[in-house]
Amino acid sequence: MSYYLIDFSTNKIDFTFDQLIIGRKIKMDQENSKYYIYYQVDSNDTPKEIYLRLPKLRLIYNMGNHKFNQLSIPIYPNWEQTNIFIDWIKNFEKNIEECFKGKKINREFVSLISKKNLLNFIKANVNDKLKITSNIENKQLKLEDFKINGQIEIVIKISYIWSRGEKLGLSSQLYQIKYYAPPDQLDINFIDPTPKISIPIPPPPPSFLLPNNPIKVNPEEIAIKSANLTGSSLPPQIPIKMIPSVKDLQKAIKGLKSVNNKEED
Repeated sequence: MSYYLIDFSTNKIDFTFDQLIIGRKIKMDQENSKYYIYYQVDSNDTPKEIYLRLPKLRLIYNMGNHKFNQLSIPIYPNWEQTNIFIDWIKNFEKNIEECFKGKKINREFVSLISKKNLLNFIKANVNDKLKITSNIENKQLKLEDFKINGQIEIVIKISYIWSRGEKLGLSSQLYQIKYYAPPDQLDINFIDPTPKISIPIPPPPPSFLLPNNPIKVNPEEIAIKSANLTGSSLPPQIPIKMIPSVKDLQKAIKGLKSVNNKEED
């Protein structure tokens, strides 16, 4: 089944209630039943499951303290995006309630939004398949690890309309949550930030050592250049004398030819 995401983190909400599809009643038992709901973009498109991406919220309560696998998440702080989301949910629920009026039983509609101490809360069921990510590297978090003053982004799946006796409401499931930890949990040091370690770049090798640029090296030229760079002069060249051995002299004497000198009368 494909999905349709309504993103309240942006300023554009693309949704028309006339394109909502409410499925037939499915009885669970004598008291409980459900109606699956979908959104169809156009008549040729496959009906899609509905997901809501909420604006970024700030945590003012511990999310680990929940009962019966259901969370009540404060919609805090109050600003334009959160107010748009609250108004949309109320209008969405009002339209669904209208669809059930005129039936045999006029049911009481139970809203996903509740209010306590001037704060708005949204209810969502939680299961083991909840996707949790965070800006804390290399650490898998649970809801119990979330700290007050952290921030969260959540995606909620609107699965179906439930009916129980004389009551009616939407079923919502927390599908995905991203947690942004406060500075103390990230161990951020504002006064003494960690200095960046700069790695010195080694100088390039001499051109005559590069494999793609072979150069015939004359040792005498290198020595002269090195002497010029250091300011020193080359030592004077010492002539090499060849001294023959006794054996070499004996061989030379044997090879001499005798010379007859005739005296002139």
